[in-house]
Formats: sequence, C-alpha cells, structure tokens
Amino acid sequence: MIEPAPPTQEESQGAGERVTLNAHLDVRVTRGEHDAIKRRATVLGVKPSTWARAVLRDALDERRHEVEALAAHAAVPRPAPELARAVEQVRRVGVNLNQVMRSGTAVDEDILRDVLAAVHEVRSLLGDEVAL
Repeated sequence: MIEPAPPTQEESQGAGERVTLNAHLDVRVTRGEHDAIKRRATVLGVKPSTWARAVLRDALDERRHEVEALAAHAAVPRPAPELARAVEQVRRVGVNLNQVMRSGTAVDEDILRDVLAAVHEVRSLLGDEVAL
C-alpha cells in the first residue's frame, strides 16, 4: 500500500544530489526478517529504511549497486568521537575567521598564529600530514 508521507530530504548515495522522499511503502515482514534487516543496516551504519530502500532500488535497476555503495561507505574508518568534536570546533573557528575577513575587520597576527598551530595539531592527530 503506497501512501503520501510528509516530504523529507535524503542525500542520494554517491550522486550528491538532493532527493525528496514523499511516498511511503508499508511492507509486512516476519520478526526474524525484521531483525535481520536491522542487523544488516547496523553493520553498514545506516537506518533499516535506508538499507531496504537501497535493496529495492538495486532490484529495480541492476546498474545501481546501492547496497555495494553502502558497504563501501561503511568500510571507511570513522574518527573517534573526541576527534570529531575537535574537528567541528576547528571548523567553527574557520567559519568565524572567514566572517571576520569578509567584513574587513583586522585580525591580530598572534591569534592567527595560534589558530594555525591548533589546526596543524588537529590535522596531525587525524593523520593528515599535508602542509598548509
């Protein structure tokens, strides 16, 4: 049974384009099937609905290979939560510096050196040895 659902946005796998999900599909499965779907989705780090949608799309178009793309994405190592928080803080500092620079406000050179040192430290913790 297909019913309209409130539109939601989802990043389509690999294409980078936004897709509006505006229909709902109810499928009855056994408890064992449901548990298996949840396990497979968990292994791939996605929601069960995302995994099921990828399987359905693969079945509709054999050229899609969305389940393979989910598996490849799951194989990419994730940084530790502490590092992810550090990266987010550095990103925020960068956003603030960009805003200051765009407004034409002068920035103290000592502050810029401190920020650059912090960025180098976070990048080295993440294993990025590329010089800025």
